[in-house]
Amino acid sequence: MEAVPRVSEGACRLEPTAVFDPFATLLGLSLVFATSPEHRPGDPGPHPSCPDDMRLVAGTHYDEVQHLCVDPQPDKKDTHCFAYHEGITALEGQVTEVRVCVDQYEAPNVRGAKPFVMKSYKSAKRWCEQRHKRLCTEQEWETACEGPEYLPLSYGWKVDKKRCNSDRSWRPVDFAKFADPETAKEEAERLWQGSPSGRYTSCVSPFGIYDMQGNVEEWVGTRSSRRFPGALMGGFWAKPWTGCRGTNDAHEPTFEFYETGFRCCADPDSLDERGKPRSK
Repeated sequence: MEAVPRVSEGACRLEPTAVFDPFATLLGLSLVFATSPEHRPGDPGPHPSCPDDMRLVAGTHYDEVQHLCVDPQPDKKDTHCFAYHEGITALEGQVTEVRVCVDQYEAPNVRGAKPFVMKSYKSAKRWCEQRHKRLCTEQEWETACEGPEYLPLSYGWKVDKKRCNSDRSWRPVDFAKFADPETAKEEAERLWQGSPSGRYTSCVSPFGIYDMQGNVEEWVGTRSSRRFPGALMGGFWAKPWTGCRGTNDAHEPTFEFYETGFRCCADPDSLDERGKPRSK
């Protein structure tokens, strides 16, 4: 016979003056979620090893992760995968243990702010270092995106164009205008189709990192086998198929464009909850 847990008499008793109002309870919970960013859906919340506006990412990274595509879709230039066979994953290559604090949002790492663009690898690296942080490595960025299940997309196994800001129509670029800083700024503003950081609340990784797909491309520090020290990850607002892998390593560290941004990382326990260096 299966044992049934026993509850002592009176353990669940309500005092006569206590009145349960389900509507008031739901309202109270909604206010808590609305005023507490650390409790947003899909966000595990802050960790003592990281500042409040960063999230701890920890896991085992494999240099080669293979998934089985079940929905290849061709366009004029290439074929992109829009869905993968759930649960079939091959893990190969060099193994790296990752434990790092990652900005929840694209720089300037402020929920609701417009993410930076027209940033090069060099300027992004400098910005992070001025704040006692650094650019994330490829391995760190991929781990933050994939989560412990090694997902092909930060939110799952199939492209959902409504989950992230990644399905805008591509606008033709006047490349000549990027030769001059003034006209470059005007052209970048004309081409802008990004969204405020965190607006797409469903575009979140298992570690609580937002906008890793779409919005703006993000500079990272590269593997030693790459030609350049920096590369771009995550695609931007006109590439819905872009996932956690697929590094764009074609650009020199001074390259900047209308959709190039970044986010920062930091070593755990190096910064306090406000982002200030911890005393050693």
